[in-house]
Amino acid sequence: MKLENIKLNLDTELVLNVGDPIGKTNAPRCYNKLFERLNMNAIMLPCEIKKGELPQLLDACRLMGIHYLCPTMPHKGDFVDLLDDVDETSKLFHSVNAIRIDENGSHGAGMDGKGAVKAMEEGGAKLNGVNALIYGAGGISGVTAYELAQSGVKKLYIANRTPEKAERIAKLVNENTAAAAEVIGTDAASLDKAAESCELFANLTPLGMKGFDKKHSYLGFIDRLPKTATVFDCIINPPLSETITAARAAGLNTVPGMRMLVAQMDVIFKFLFNQTVTGADKQACIEELCNYLGVPSNF
Repeated sequence: MKLENIKLNLDTELVLNVGDPIGKTNAPRCYNKLFERLNMNAIMLPCEIKKGELPQLLDACRLMGIHYLCPTMPHKGDFVDLLDDVDETSKLFHSVNAIRIDENGSHGAGMDGKGAVKAMEEGGAKLNGVNALIYGAGGISGVTAYELAQSGVKKLYIANRTPEKAERIAKLVNENTAAAAEVIGTDAASLDKAAESCELFANLTPLGMKGFDKKHSYLGFIDRLPKTATVFDCIINPPLSETITAARAAGLNTVPGMRMLVAQMDVIFKFLFNQTVTGADKQACIEELCNYLGVPSNF
């Protein structure tokens, strides 16, 4: 990738994509393409930081004048209590993926939920007044469930291998939104039953991600979804994940995870850099990512 916008001077902004492990991250491709298009003297670099080392990282950023962090797994929740202020939704569900450090302190926001729901809407998903089934109770599940409720989803079924995490999300959704949330198991019978009444299924786990050693044990419930339903997957690589592939085989509308990454660029770039991202900019990001992954951009 050519980065002719980089001047490598004292004004060059270093943006850190922080995770552990960080080797499979695709975010720098997206951000650096936008920096180039917006002629910003900035570069995003991956930064692998171990659990428990985030306070030292923040101290190092303040010392070195690094103003922007974009956390990924497993740090989205751990940063929340270390920052001076965090938006209410991110505080509620303990997840941030954009951090700005300035003279007034450190400020965090979670854009995953907004990005996921915006991608669903742009991809043709029905949300208002429908039932939805979400799989997983990890870092992006709570904020996505909340944003779905704010977008008019009537009932949320939350399926997770360990019910305790899902119960916490369901409780927060029930207490803070007009939607009703119910926890279900990940067994075939529970998934089949819930799917029959849902116009949306969202995989919010890394199951099926390249480099992740676990896959879905059962996807047959996708065939139980109404033919008017949409299937969303948060996985970026491969773009045609096992979830998306199964949904397309069933003739359903699909929204691959790459759409989520790009959809949230509007709010992230406004929050971090006060920059406006256009539709053409986001399409350029998709083409950059697809070229890098070796897949057609019309996936």
